[in-house]
Amino acid sequence: MTKEKINLRVAGRSRVDSVAGSCVKNIEEGKSVSLTAIGAGAVNQMIKSITIARSMGASSGLDIYFTTGFATEVINGEEKTALKVFLHTR
Repeated sequence: MTKEKINLRVAGRSRVDSVAGSCVKNIEEGKSVSLTAIGAGAVNQMIKSITIARSMGASSGLDIYFTTGFATEVINGEEKTALKVFLHTR
C-alpha cells in the first residue's frame, strides 16, 4: 500500500503554528508530507514551521527530519524555482 502524499504550499504570510500542526497531524495519520515554498519570506516561514513541527512531534514520540530539493513551478505562465522539503520520521 502506498502512502497518501500531502503537499503543503507555504507562503510568506503562512501561520507557522498552523503549518506545523498540519505537518504533524498528517505524519501521525501515516501520510507522506512535503512542503513547497517560493521566495525568501515563504522559505523562512517553511523552516520555522519545520522547527516547530519537530518539537510538536517530539512530544508524541516522533523524530521528524527532512530532505530538500528544488522544483520548477509555473505561476501565471512564468517558471519559478521552488524549494521543496520532504518530511520523514525515524
